[in-house]
Amino acid sequence: MPLGVDETSDSLLAPINTLPDDACLPVEESLMNSTSHANDAAYFPSRGAATIQGTQSFRLNARRVEQQFIIDVAIPALPVQPDYKFPVIYVLDGNGVFGLVAQTFGALSMGPGGLPPAIVVGIGYAIDETVNWISRWLALRPRDFAPTVDKVFVEQARAIPSFFGYADDIEIGRADHFLAFISEELKPFISARFPIDSNDQTIAGISLGGLFAMYVLLNQPECFNRYVVGSPSLWWDERQMFKHEEALASRVSDLPVRLFLSAGALEEAQSPLHRMVSNVDEMATRLHSRNYSSLKLTHHIFSDETHQSVGPATISRGLRSVFLA
Repeated sequence: MPLGVDETSDSLLAPINTLPDDACLPVEESLMNSTSHANDAAYFPSRGAATIQGTQSFRLNARRVEQQFIIDVAIPALPVQPDYKFPVIYVLDGNGVFGLVAQTFGALSMGPGGLPPAIVVGIGYAIDETVNWISRWLALRPRDFAPTVDKVFVEQARAIPSFFGYADDIEIGRADHFLAFISEELKPFISARFPIDSNDQTIAGISLGGLFAMYVLLNQPECFNRYVVGSPSLWWDERQMFKHEEALASRVSDLPVRLFLSAGALEEAQSPLHRMVSNVDEMATRLHSRNYSSLKLTHHIFSDETHQSVGPATISRGLRSVFLA
């Protein structure tokens, strides 16, 4: 049974990352030991996986997705009033992006004029680390982040499964189930354990995670108040998100959210068929043209950034934009 999980229910028992009492030694003793035992590998036992200071980690069984998730929670170090309610930032691709967002937000909240103290929640997969966990992570993303099946993507993924992490046992295009998990299971889980402001919720996603964030914005925008969207895969399934945008415009007269929408300027040349920059530009133009009076949209193309490098810039600029602009 995985640590922290009650096998008879979906409830969580405890955080899964704890340190022993002797996890840290005084600096002087540590230096002395490193000198006198320099050739004694057994003297330096592993303390387990590294963790980020001020974070907790949980395992959560999702009924709507039939998947166990690792939920990482970063709690602000800054003191707050006893009755303070924390905004919450939900981070997609928690296996790879949680640390970036948690530490970036922590730095941006320091000093005068900084971001308000907030709780950062990473949504990652509980993956057996004895297997190729990156490949499995890549295979799960189109299941949860994509609203439909992209036949071209599937053909490419099957041709190069080692690159795409494709697996035939994973059904693609179940973003609606993943959104239901967040709304019906994860949000109540967080609100039951932390003093949060349920009216101040942010979602941050990049690439396929950005596609999912746009899917939420265009279908259930009320789920979040702030959206940080970087390099979204708007090419997915013959640009389905543009049809979703048209449908949204036909049924709402306003869009009361803060949206940061970005891409790296070099992404277009990396993959011309995906039109990463052109699609982001077009989506921003369409949203502007709707004249939603309550929409606060910031659209930015980062110069000299690729699809792989633009993530940190997106998170830093995006968080400042949706919280301070």
